[in-house]
Amino acid sequence: MSPTENYIQSITCLNEDCTRKSEAVTYYDGLGRPKQIVNVKATTTGKDLVTPITYDGFGRRTKEILPTPLSTLNSAIHSGVTNESTANSYYGVSNAYAEKELENSPLDRVLQLAQAGDSWKMSSSHTEKIKYEANNANEVLGFVTNTTINTVNNVTNTLSTLTVTSENNGYYKAATLYKTTVTDEDGNPVIQFKNGRGQILLIRKNDGNQDIDTYYVYNEYNHKAFVIPPKAIKLIKSNGNVVTQDILDDLCYQYRYDGRNREVEKKIPGKGWQYIVYDKQDRPVLAQDAVLRTVNNNFNTKGWLFTKYDEFSRVVYTGFFANTATRQAMQGALNNMSANAGNNEKRSRIPFNLQGIDIYYDKQAFPTGSMTVLTLNYYDTYPVEAPAIPATVLGQYTLPQTLNANNDATTNSLQTASYVKNIDDNNWTKTYTYYDSRARPVALKTINHLGGYTNKEFKLDFTGLVEESYTYHKKTTNDVEVKVKERFVYDNQNRVLKQYHQVDNLQEELLAENTYNEIGQQINKKTGNTTGTPLQSIDYTYNIRGWLTSINNPNNPASFNNKLFGIELKYDNPASSSFAPAKYNGSISEFDWKTANGNTLRRYGYKYDRLDRLTDASYLEPLATVPVTNGYGEFLTYDENGNIKSLKRYQSYNNTAMLIDDLIYSNYKGNQLLNVTDNSSNNLGYPTGGNTIAYDLNGNMINHVDKEISNISYNFLNLPNKVTFQQGTSFNSDVVFSYRADGVKLKKAFSYLNPRSGFILTEDTDYLDGFQYFGQGSFNSLQFFPTSEGYYDYQKKRYVYNYSDIWGNVRLAYYNSNNTATIDRESNYYPFGLEYQGYNGTYTQTPNYTYGFQGQERQKETGWGSFKWRNNIPELGRFFNVDPLAEKYTYNSPFAFQENKIGLGRELEGLEMTSFDMDSKDPNVKYMTELDGVTNYRDSKNYQLFNETRNSILEPAIVTVYSILPEIAIEEVVVTGLTKIGFFGRAWNALKGVFKAESEVSTIAETTIGKVPNPYGKTGGPAHKAAVKEAEEELKDAGFTSIKKEVMVRTPDGTKTKRFVDVEGTNPTTGEVKQIQVGKQTQKGKPISRERKALDDIEGATGVRPEFKPYNKITPKVGDAGKIAP
Repeated sequence: MSPTENYIQSITCLNEDCTRKSEAVTYYDGLGRPKQIVNVKATTTGKDLVTPITYDGFGRRTKEILPTPLSTLNSAIHSGVTNESTANSYYGVSNAYAEKELENSPLDRVLQLAQAGDSWKMSSSHTEKIKYEANNANEVLGFVTNTTINTVNNVTNTLSTLTVTSENNGYYKAATLYKTTVTDEDGNPVIQFKNGRGQILLIRKNDGNQDIDTYYVYNEYNHKAFVIPPKAIKLIKSNGNVVTQDILDDLCYQYRYDGRNREVEKKIPGKGWQYIVYDKQDRPVLAQDAVLRTVNNNFNTKGWLFTKYDEFSRVVYTGFFANTATRQAMQGALNNMSANAGNNEKRSRIPFNLQGIDIYYDKQAFPTGSMTVLTLNYYDTYPVEAPAIPATVLGQYTLPQTLNANNDATTNSLQTASYVKNIDDNNWTKTYTYYDSRARPVALKTINHLGGYTNKEFKLDFTGLVEESYTYHKKTTNDVEVKVKERFVYDNQNRVLKQYHQVDNLQEELLAENTYNEIGQQINKKTGNTTGTPLQSIDYTYNIRGWLTSINNPNNPASFNNKLFGIELKYDNPASSSFAPAKYNGSISEFDWKTANGNTLRRYGYKYDRLDRLTDASYLEPLATVPVTNGYGEFLTYDENGNIKSLKRYQSYNNTAMLIDDLIYSNYKGNQLLNVTDNSSNNLGYPTGGNTIAYDLNGNMINHVDKEISNISYNFLNLPNKVTFQQGTSFNSDVVFSYRADGVKLKKAFSYLNPRSGFILTEDTDYLDGFQYFGQGSFNSLQFFPTSEGYYDYQKKRYVYNYSDIWGNVRLAYYNSNNTATIDRESNYYPFGLEYQGYNGTYTQTPNYTYGFQGQERQKETGWGSFKWRNNIPELGRFFNVDPLAEKYTYNSPFAFQENKIGLGRELEGLEMTSFDMDSKDPNVKYMTELDGVTNYRDSKNYQLFNETRNSILEPAIVTVYSILPEIAIEEVVVTGLTKIGFFGRAWNALKGVFKAESEVSTIAETTIGKVPNPYGKTGGPAHKAAVKEAEEELKDAGFTSIKKEVMVRTPDGTKTKRFVDVEGTNPTTGEVKQIQVGKQTQKGKPISRERKALDDIEGATGVRPEFKPYNKITPKVGDAGKIAP
């Protein structure tokens, strides 16, 4: 320590005796402002990571300097590091910092944001610019609603009609709206218009040819009543500003509310109306879509999906309620409940039996009859049929379910068991979770629907990281058990150094050995080190923004030497700006790749419109003697919603580019594609067709005659359960899929005509916790299961390693043959997922492994790409089901694949696009970002300020998404280095309006099964109350009035949430509303996890993060000079 400095030292012990630790020291100046952060010995070589903090003449923090590795001073301040010069020297640029230009006014509004690197510095033309204005006349259409109250059996809901105002030529008057324009690094503007209430009325973008407008319309009660996407706006304007019912039903989002401001009816474009029924605690109990209002569903009767809760609002069981009554009748029944007014389900010692399973609840919550139970959860204690609690797991003591003399904690408040029924029959998957004395899951015992099991055990270190994991698997009770062991080795900052893998009693394999640079980026990975010599040594490089720039750089002979596969990614530095213009906002401009198979350098050059939708993917072989230009090119155009209007696709043939698809998407009903015609007269790619495509009431495609599919039926999750092929034109008969009620796929049965024998044969594929089986009849055997680096071929008893590109596409697979890396197969893809024809390795040794494009399984029978929640048609570049998260992306077609933004990210489970920044840049790196102690700087707090600034300037149009999916799927992987919160927590979040595809935690204790910290505004103890009082006084002293406590948080459209903020005040002069959340802080001076979650939830709902005020004090370190750190 530096005895003459003020500081706060934070030490996080990484083992019991703290010989391994993560240490950070923040030094403060005389005004109590942080001036330097030292992450002590945080680098791979034991150096300090030093981050200086500077201020401008007004005391404002306008620069965020990148951390610099320096020789350790054993926690002392690096006195010579006071500005960016050291960082500039280390990174080799003139601006190793992010910078913001602030308005010269007391408002300190951000005018410009510049990122690190010469290409993005403040003096360049590639910064993000923010402009604050008022609207002009004839700039924003004025939509008005006429809302009436519909009352049936004392149950009310709003009914709103929509028109364009007759005043001011249909527009808002000038200077009546706030106008904020944010222009990204490529000059693409996004303009947001807000009214005086802070409600977003319009978000305007431009595709380079026309404005792309999304309007948000609020009714007389300030509910969001309509969302009008860009295609609908164009039709309304072309129709003389008249809003027709067809435009509303085909293209717009419509909402209705009850007298308690709850969303009770909604309509998503292309789908029928969806209904939601609540209990008196405002919890969604019943949900019904348009298909469930008919008998044409997998239950073969009309009804509702139901969810039951216990007294802590934990989901206890869900299912289907067969009932033909209306929403008003259902809501009336819940309103009139008196015997169990709270509508809570309680545990019972006496079970009732439904669907072949005993259920230990009292069946008193609504509904009580006509139920098909689909999922079942137990908390606090284990059900009577659960296996005995092991005393220890891998030497770790487990939590009992009752207190005894040797234990002061139990499983109370923890989830103990989960049961999930098959959709098609009454077989169940039962999972039991066992915890160590710190409430961390250390064992999972799963009994599958076939009677077999998958049991997992985890040995955790002091911080909760997995040191060893064991998986024991049987398909049925009669099968031979498969045992999988994994172990992990970490460095002193908990980065994964080595990962070992062992199957049964065979030789242990070193799957991966990782090397990191001084700022935490992975720069090398060695794979397949069974004999001491790795099969491949994989190199990674990055630019100053932290963006991946190469894997085994194919343009660098030294890097590509002895490598099977390599890529180079170019953003702001393409080889040819005419072939691929430079991109500065994160989109990829050029993508080079090369494999040892052929050793030809290949290149895609990408062009985008101003919405970052891919328009041109030009193919080139830049070093070829006879280059084939556009040999595998794709070229697209879009409508205002992002529906593809045309697509041209080429294939290399005899050193020429052969046009194989010239697709015209000739007919849309809203966003539903009705016809596709191919003008290429070539049956390669998409077949010449033009047949009509039909859809069900939920917007699911139910036939595809162009692909010889006569019918597709779906289950209640909108997942296909049977595909029937046209007889007489196809040898295929049908494909039948089986799922659990949480969406996990269990089986695929493919039937086809054997032309030789004339018999119908059936091939079965079983999916069991990542273990995949294949065969016919009783000849069904385990084929493979995944590893973090590829998969294990169980038939051949060998590891197969996958090379994946930045999108997660499996491009090349290899295995060990006589200590040599031998190529198993090579795959190449067009941007939207169609696999190349004419150039691809076809020598795969594992024919049933069909995971490729973005790591998803390709259905050989249909050609679909199977993401978790939807399937896409790669020939057409779109999904054929409505996005379950469509309300988050109202500006976009709910059928669009990845928003067509291929250069910015990848598709996440068929739900949404996720940018490359949101996960590891290299899909082969499974643990890098998840387990780093000191992560890559771009994920650190050095950029947090700028991300928060950017997000607060342009608020998202917040929506509340009530999913009618009862649960979210459990992961299908065998073993991972993290524990998961499970799908029950995600189901709760989904029903509460926070639909998340996956949640990861290191300790269940902090985020127990989706429970909301401080639910419904519960107040704290004396210290908390005292801090609340202080916050009130602070607001008064600052001139705020109308100060209130325990204020319910509402979204900008007025929708209530389950969050409360502790103190709120309004500035009568500026109209500013300031919120303060009081909570507990860590020794680092940050909110503890539950408080951080509350702040995140409030920010996610409102777009504004409350100020955090801690009520507990931190004991500061005292230097020899006697100065106490502020």
